[in-house]
Amino acid sequence: MNHSHPRSLVRAVLRTAVLGALAAHGSAGAEGKLVIEAGRVVTQAGADIEDGRIVIDGGRIVAVGKASDVEKPWDAVVLGGKDFVAFPGFVEAHTSQGMDRANENIDVAPFLDIRDSIDPVAYYFEDCLRYGVTTVNVQQGANCVVGGRGMIVRPTGLTVEEMTVRPAFGLKLSAEPKSGKSRATQMQALRFAFDDLRAYLEDLVEKERDERGHAKREALFQGRDLEEEKASGRPMGGTAWKIEGLELIPRGALDEKYAPLLELVEGGHAAFFHCGDALDVAHALEIARANGFLARTTLVIEEGCWKAADLMAEAGVPVVLDGPLVEVRRDPITGDEEETFVPGVLQEKGVRFALSSENLNTRAPAFQAALAIGHGLDRQVALDAVTRIPAEILGMGNEVGSLEVGKLGNVVLFSGDPLSVTSWVEHVVIEGRPVYERAKDVRNKHLLEGKQPANTAPPTKATGDEHADEAEHEAKDEKEGGAKKDESDDEKEKDEKKEEKKDEKDGDGHRGSAR
Repeated sequence: MNHSHPRSLVRAVLRTAVLGALAAHGSAGAEGKLVIEAGRVVTQAGADIEDGRIVIDGGRIVAVGKASDVEKPWDAVVLGGKDFVAFPGFVEAHTSQGMDRANENIDVAPFLDIRDSIDPVAYYFEDCLRYGVTTVNVQQGANCVVGGRGMIVRPTGLTVEEMTVRPAFGLKLSAEPKSGKSRATQMQALRFAFDDLRAYLEDLVEKERDERGHAKREALFQGRDLEEEKASGRPMGGTAWKIEGLELIPRGALDEKYAPLLELVEGGHAAFFHCGDALDVAHALEIARANGFLARTTLVIEEGCWKAADLMAEAGVPVVLDGPLVEVRRDPITGDEEETFVPGVLQEKGVRFALSSENLNTRAPAFQAALAIGHGLDRQVALDAVTRIPAEILGMGNEVGSLEVGKLGNVVLFSGDPLSVTSWVEHVVIEGRPVYERAKDVRNKHLLEGKQPANTAPPTKATGDEHADEAEHEAKDEKEGGAKKDESDDEKEKDEKKEEKKDEKDGDGHRGSAR
């Protein structure tokens, strides 16, 4: 019989307890009615509403306004109160977190789908709820040439299907050199990916013209689906280059390695192009223009890319600031530090931008927005950069990003101002369903108050746990192993010092001989 590792059991039970507690409050389903009341409602669609009320029915907002003007349905669940501030859920425009692995070893892998890597019980999605994030665009990491397809998720649910908002959304590309590549080889790989696609399509059409039905036979032989729309072909779309005769090929007969890239060229996919510095911006725009997907390109930039702000503005592409808000560099002549506030430059140049929390400082969009305001950015511009603008970048401007009639019922209740360091996310509602309540967040209680969640303490003999002996042996082994490692490290250090002294002595001897 296989026995689970006691510590693994503890972690599993703790996760289950947390997820259960986070989901336990979700009594109002998307099909029910929910009323949210707050002392202030920040709609992001106009002036704030004092003493406001939001009515959600069937997962969507059906009324929002002053409590005195909005009728409260008699059969609705009521949440909130005058001590709360209601705010539209934050929208994470781009992240590579929440997966078992952010990057793959394959340079060009548009055939991969990150839905196969999403981990519904990842701590990241728990934290999204604690920070008030209700919509997340998950894309592959930037250590690639052409990455896999991403997806938009809601950070709640025990399965990927429950989390999915938009599957197969977007394709990740990178102009910044992948590990082991130079800029030249990175650009060569990017150009070759699209040249290879073109050569494949031309060869496929030529074979079909020589032998009618060739593509279909090959597809059926390989077990591909040729039902419904996949059974027929259509002329190639897009605005850049085209392959004449592609309508002869059933779309289901296309090799899965190439089909997503073709969709990108035809304008069927959004592109998230990572850029590490200003030169990468020029390269990314070149590739996007040459292959006809500039109109659907979003640049995911690091702080050094502000130097190419004029190029971004000229191209009319939106950007997601993925790094720190301030670039710090040292003057090579004076040695003085110089700082550039990147959102300020983007705003001045007319570049539409979103702030991402995908950096080493924080995972909270609220912190990024507050920090930007501290550096002089207008408050409304900063709030838009974590709500409305990312929603528009994701093509969900009519669904999320503000509290308006007809939009999804994604609402966060704060204990105070959403950008105040003293405010807490008290409740999170996604599509009309309460999914988080701070009072029931067992992990928060454990971290902040030291309260151990029930049934998650390590096994002990006092509780009669069958794994107690195993746990004690494991702790003892770890302690002894650590001691042995320390002894081994000490011995290794002594040996290294002896070798150094010997080398120094030998060196002196050689120098003496030379003299």
